[in-house]
Amino acid sequence: MIMLNTLRCPGCEQPFHVRFGVGPSKMARFYVPCANCSLPIRGRSHGQDLDSHRLEFEAEVLPSEPSLEDTFVTVDPNVPSNYSATQRGELGTFPTMTLMLLVGAGREEALFEVLSRSRSAVDEVWPKVRRIYEYYLVEDWKHFDKAGKDAFNDWQTAATNHGRATAAHQAVWAVTAAITDDINDSATRYLHKFRNKHTAALRLTKYLHSSRADVASGLVPQLQRGSFQLLDRFIGHFDAWQMGVLRRVMPTNRLVMLEDLTLFRDEFDILRDLYQQGFETVCKTLRFAVAAQNTIKRQDPDDFGPDVPLSLNNQKANPKSLNAYDKLGNAARLAYIGQVPGWERYAALLNNHTRNAIGHATAWHDLRTGKIFSDTKPDGVQYLDLVADVFGVFDALSASLQVLRSVRVA
Repeated sequence: MIMLNTLRCPGCEQPFHVRFGVGPSKMARFYVPCANCSLPIRGRSHGQDLDSHRLEFEAEVLPSEPSLEDTFVTVDPNVPSNYSATQRGELGTFPTMTLMLLVGAGREEALFEVLSRSRSAVDEVWPKVRRIYEYYLVEDWKHFDKAGKDAFNDWQTAATNHGRATAAHQAVWAVTAAITDDINDSATRYLHKFRNKHTAALRLTKYLHSSRADVASGLVPQLQRGSFQLLDRFIGHFDAWQMGVLRRVMPTNRLVMLEDLTLFRDEFDILRDLYQQGFETVCKTLRFAVAAQNTIKRQDPDDFGPDVPLSLNNQKANPKSLNAYDKLGNAARLAYIGQVPGWERYAALLNNHTRNAIGHATAWHDLRTGKIFSDTKPDGVQYLDLVADVFGVFDALSASLQVLRSVRVA
């Protein structure tokens, strides 16, 4: 729904209209470019329905002035727009039409289906699934089954810890899969290949002992809890990175259209924290994937063989054990994942260049250009690219939790 507001710019003091796209939101921090002088004006949007929805602008709100009909900007915090678009019909002036143009003819229905399904999973299913997993973590099986039956009509009571772990993680996967969709199957392929390697490796005593030692030490339970809590935080800020799905659903030849667009959102701090925390957490789980790979290739989870990954030109030798592998930098750890056929695209979900750019102390979000600048990235990273990369980290994190489940039940 579009709401019309008239603002007086606190800079040039001229009035202009804002056509604002209203949607459900816990709290969206956005900004509006003045139609006269282009000053970014911050605001907040919150409310789950029209009756409770509130818009707040850091500018004076005026009574409607019909004479300003041609002086307007269109802002929808959930749709990319053009900062300088003020004429009706320009790309970015009509939210729904913008999305349809971005994905191209014949793909609109698929995009809106993805957006609707993910929103339903976040708002309606996740709160119930979160309770299931919280009871699973503390082994409260009575309330675990009650929460499961409340969430799923076909919930089956399990009699073993293995069965309960499977049920809990299948419930989480139902939500994360609905959010990430199956357009990009990088994480799904990674998880499928890991499970095959893991199942085969369990026949070897060294691998089984290694997995059990990681569980007994508290490493796996700690990572499970941390990964789940971080997934919950990602989902709590779903609005901030939902539009990352565009880079998945748009045809490659249309991605150039995003270069002149940005999201009018002022949530760089949220995206930065989610990206960095997700990146670090996923990298901590990579030891289990390389353990399975090492076992399949060399019958020992700690044996990395003689050949160093080609991308690690400066590394003279492979680590001598999984614990030594854990002490490598994240980029090096990802190199071992990226060299395994079928896992290279999963490693690509964790864009180290993005992390280095946004993680620098000098990083800041320029609202006029819609880019993130820092000393290490003076040319800037497009805000929409960061949103897409946060989406990718969420995808990788959801697969990592499923990896931990396989190790835990070993």
